[in-house]
Amino acid sequence: MARNYLVTVNGKPYDVVVEERGSAVPPQIPAAQLLTAAAPVVVQAAAPAPVTTLAPVTAQAPTPAPAPVPVASTADATPVNSPMPGKIWKLHVKEGDKVNEGQLVLILEAMKMENELYAPKAGTVVNVNCKEGDSVNTGDALLSIA
Repeated sequence: MARNYLVTVNGKPYDVVVEERGSAVPPQIPAAQLLTAAAPVVVQAAAPAPVTTLAPVTAQAPTPAPAPVPVASTADATPVNSPMPGKIWKLHVKEGDKVNEGQLVLILEAMKMENELYAPKAGTVVNVNCKEGDSVNTGDALLSIA
């Protein structure tokens, strides 16, 4: 047996048809019971974190990290920003790569579409702030070219 109802959500009325199906439907509970019969809420304290004992550290001379090769100054770098929220689908460049103006640098997936982003100028990629699979927002700096 189907019943028609008028349901208002956020001030907008909707006509709804509800069909009753066999015995799989739970018994009907009066609205007054739904509003007054609240189940008690039980809150449990979180278990304490396990204590880890660290092994003693032996004195060793630190090995110096190799000095990074300066690629270009980041002061005059031009950022490539995300034009919309989405996910980094494919990076076509890495730090230190030389690019030409208009060269494809990455593909951003947004709303099931692949959007190609191009280098705004010729230069060297000085930093990449994302990796494939990262979710990004509008305006996020994805990489910089100097």
